[in-house]
Amino acid sequence: MESGEDATGSSRPDGGLTDVERVGDTVHRSTSSSTKAVHALLAYLELVGFDGAPRVLGLDAEGREVLSFIAGGGPSHTDDELANVAQLIRELHDATEAFASSDLPWQFMVGAPQQGDVVCHNDLSPDNTIYDPARRPRAFIDWDLAAPAPRIWDVAWAVYRFIPLYDDPTCERLGYPAPSRHTRLRIFCDAYQLVDREALLPTVCQRIRVLYDTARVWGEAGQPGWRDVWNDTHGEQWLRGLQYVEAKRGEWERDLAGG
Repeated sequence: MESGEDATGSSRPDGGLTDVERVGDTVHRSTSSSTKAVHALLAYLELVGFDGAPRVLGLDAEGREVLSFIAGGGPSHTDDELANVAQLIRELHDATEAFASSDLPWQFMVGAPQQGDVVCHNDLSPDNTIYDPARRPRAFIDWDLAAPAPRIWDVAWAVYRFIPLYDDPTCERLGYPAPSRHTRLRIFCDAYQLVDREALLPTVCQRIRVLYDTARVWGEAGQPGWRDVWNDTHGEQWLRGLQYVEAKRGEWERDLAGG
């Protein structure tokens, strides 16, 4: 689920929202209203040979979902790694184009698109990526928020999180190398083969606003995890992140356009 501390400077809004326990080579997690949809998606990805996701193994005696455990490590934040991440996201999106998703009980964020040409992961980030020993992205985990949406919806959040599009103090505090944002934006877009680059930065801003609205609505409704982060932060970390992206947006857009 969504991240806060590693994104723009507060505690995780999931804060371990989902009860997770590793049991040998499996992972046991509490279910939700969207579990049926997520399991159908993961089963489809296995069927079509997409290896970048865990496999569904069923339910345990407590009613928790059982998924395959994917071994690996964390990111190195290199440019090559970023390009590999973008390529894996493109493979994911291409794999879901033919998935019949409209009648499944997805969990849509507040104000998010509810249809699109692919099924988006909706929380792509270094925290939700497993890397092999060579620091190549191996798989994405934590699919709770997966839902149909346009490709650009996933791409926008991914560039925000993987480049990352945070200000320098936030990057330093979170242990990220100070990124060359112009260069890394181009690397990601080229590796993904993104055509509609004019829509990218506006969608990043929209995506941050949707996270803020979701945290507010779900937090005020008392949804576990979201309630805590909203009470603790009132979403100020995302508003700061949004302010930074909006201030730099014109500069980054000109660079992406080659101007």
